Amino acid sequence: MNYSEGMFKDDVFKGKVIIVTGGGTGLGKSMATYFSKLGASVMICSRKIEVLEKTAQEIHELSGNKVLPLACDVRDYDQVEQVIKTTQETLGPIDVLLNNAAGNFVSPTERLSHRAFDTVVDIVLKGSYNFTLCMGKDWIKHKKTEPF
Repeated sequence: MNYSEGMFKDDVFKGKVIIVTGGGTGLGKSMATYFSKLGASVMICSRKIEVLEKTAQEIHELSGNKVLPLACDVRDYDQVEQVIKTTQETLGPIDVLLNNAAGNFVSPTERLSHRAFDTVVDIVLKGSYNFTLCMGKDWIKHKKTEPF
């Protein structure tokens, strides 16, 4: 095995659907790309549709697999529900959820406002909660017990 290429076998996620929140840039983009190269159809979401569309095109060109870019503010449960519904209608049943969305402010503590901190906490904690709750309810409803 060549560890520089990753630990999974080729096509391990073939036929699977994976959601990556915060998938337009950084670590989320890297993970979405890796999953797509391993055969998955991937839905990436964040608040910036232009960034998502560019990333989706780049990933699709590398892997040939479907990449669905959807704008979503993970802090808003109604938007999360809609994104999950659209993903299922477009790509099929969702197998894996990867909560990666984050809000960050590079700032010394003494200049960080409480509102900025609230935004970070809402995106990271509430966003993860919203997606996990919504997906959990769906997986229970459909008696999904194993990701793949």
